[in-house]
Amino acid sequence: MPQDASMLNEIRASIAKARSWQLHGPWLIFAALIVALAFYMAYQFVEPAPPRELTISSGSPDGAYHQTAVAYQRALAQEGVTLTIVNSAGSIENLERLQDDTGEVDVAFVQGGIGRADADSELIGLASLYFEPIWLFTLADAPIDYLHELAGKRIDLGADGSGTYAVATQLLSINRVEASSYNRVDGGRDAAEAMNDGELDAVFRVGSPRSPAILALLENPAVRAMPFARAPAYARHLPFLEPLVLYAGSLSLAENRPAQDIQLLAPAATLVARSDIHPALVQLLMQTVTAQHGAGSLLAEPETFPSARWLDDPIHSDAARYLKNGPPFLQRYLPFWMANLLDRMKIMLVPLIALMLPMSRLLPPTYRWRMRRRIYQWYDEVQMIDSASHDASGRWRPDDCLRAIDEIENEIRRVDVPLSFYHELYTLRQHIDLLRQQLRERA
Repeated sequence: MPQDASMLNEIRASIAKARSWQLHGPWLIFAALIVALAFYMAYQFVEPAPPRELTISSGSPDGAYHQTAVAYQRALAQEGVTLTIVNSAGSIENLERLQDDTGEVDVAFVQGGIGRADADSELIGLASLYFEPIWLFTLADAPIDYLHELAGKRIDLGADGSGTYAVATQLLSINRVEASSYNRVDGGRDAAEAMNDGELDAVFRVGSPRSPAILALLENPAVRAMPFARAPAYARHLPFLEPLVLYAGSLSLAENRPAQDIQLLAPAATLVARSDIHPALVQLLMQTVTAQHGAGSLLAEPETFPSARWLDDPIHSDAARYLKNGPPFLQRYLPFWMANLLDRMKIMLVPLIALMLPMSRLLPPTYRWRMRRRIYQWYDEVQMIDSASHDASGRWRPDDCLRAIDEIENEIRRVDVPLSFYHELYTLRQHIDLLRQQLRERA
C-alpha cells in the first residue's frame, strides 16, 4: 500500500474515533433520556385497557331480557368480549345485583319506572332499548274497561321482584285500588289456562306482542286485552310510561290480528351499568344495542332506540356522546380493539408534539450544518496533514504529505453540495492549494 494512503487511513481513523464520541455520544444519550422521560410521563396518563369479560343480569330463561342478552352475547363475541349471562327474577333483582358491593354484575336490564332501590347508589343509565307494553287481560264475557273495576277480582300481578308487579301495583295505586280490595293469585301457573279454568279474573303482563306468552293470551277467544283508553292521562301521572297503539292487523294482516286497534301503555326496557364500567365498553355496548334495536318494531319507528329518554338513572357521558354524535371516528373504520388502542395511546402524541415543535425550528440550521459539514469535515484531515509536515520526528516526508493532500483534493471534487454552498467549497480548495504550495517549498 502506498505510504500516502497509509497516512490518510491513519489520519481518518483517529479523526473518526474522536468525532464519533465527541460529536454524537453525549448528545445521543441526552436526547434518548429526554425522549424516554417524556414518553414515560405521558404513559402515566394512558387509560388501562378495557376488560375482555362482562357480566349481565338478564331475567327468566324464557323471557325477553334473556333472549336480548343472548343476542348481545353473540355480537360481543365477534369483538373479542365474553358476555356472561346471569338469570334473575326481574328488574328489581337486577338492580339489587348492580348495587351489590361485590361487583359481580356489570350491566343489567331494568324496566323503566322501577327506579333505583337505593337512592344513594351510583348507577349509570346507558340507553333505553325498546318498549315493553303492559297488558291487562280480562275474561271476554266479563270485560273491564277501567282499572278501578278490578276491586274484588282475582288478579295475577306477576312474580315478586318483577317489573310487571312493580308497574301493575303503581297503576292500581293511582286508581285507588288498594291491595286489600282484591285477591292476588300466585302467577306460577300458565295464565291462559288459569283464565280458561275460571281461576283468574285478570292478568297483568309486560312484554312484546310477539312473545309466546302474550300471543297465547291474545289468541285465546275467552280472553280480552283491555285497551287503556285514558293512556295519555296515565302518562301524565307516570311519566315513564308511553302511550302506544298496536294497530289492527299488526300481528297478522291475513288473519287481521288484532281485529282492532289496542291502546297500550309501555315502559321502556333500559340498560343500566355500574358507574365504574370502562368507557370503551360503554362505546361497544352502544354500538351493539344500536345494531339490535335501531331498526324499529311493531311499537316503535326506526331510530327511536337506543334513546336517552325513559331512563331512571343519569346517563353515562360516553353513552350520551354516542347518541349525539354516533360512534367515535376510529371505531367507524377500525376493529374495536385496534381503535381502542389508538385512542388510549393518543396521549402519547403530547411528547411527540412537544419534541416536534422545537425540532421544526432546528431543521433549517440543522440542514445548513449538514451541508457545511460535508465541506468542513475535510479541514480535520488538512490540518492533520499540515501538523504532520511540521513533525520534528520526520515520520512523514513532505512528498508523502503532498500525495495525501492531492488525494484529498481529488475526493473533494466529487463532493455534492447545493449551489448556495459552493463558495465555501471553493474556499476549502483555496486553503488546500495554499497548503500544497507550502509543502512544495518544504520539499
